[in-house]
This record gives sequence, structure tokens and C-alpha cells, in this order.
Amino acid sequence: MWGCVRMYKGYMDKYGRYYSPVTLKEAKEIYDYCQLQKHFHYEIRIVEPTDDAIVVQVIEGMFVFPEEWKRYNTV
Repeated sequence: MWGCVRMYKGYMDKYGRYYSPVTLKEAKEIYDYCQLQKHFHYEIRIVEPTDDAIVVQVIEGMFVFPEEWKRYNTV
């Protein structure tokens, strides 16, 4: 999944509004994007565009999916 060049859809706020899609090509870009955006948005969803499946989700600044990314949560 992470090695493919794909466009992942951007982020959402707590009111359910989608913002413009961004192009994220690898795990490092997704991680960096989430780390920055979590300071500005209640919820961030990175989704695979062909089936709208959630790849990464951040709520209130904490990674909630995928499970292995929870180690990046800091208190």
C-alpha cells in the first residue's frame, strides 16, 4: 500500500466538511501532513480515493488508525 503513487484525500473538520484533496505519495508524507494538520483540525482522515477507505485517522490530535501509528501519540 505505501509504495504506490496515489492521491489521498485530505482532511475533515468536526463539522464534516471535506477540504481540497492533497497528493500524498508515501507514509512519511502522510505522517508529516497529519502532524502539521492536527494542530488546526479536530479530525483528519486520509483515505484511499478509489474506495474511500480510511488509511490514517487522527482525532483531537491523536492517531486512532492504523493501530501501529498510535505509538506516535504524545501526551
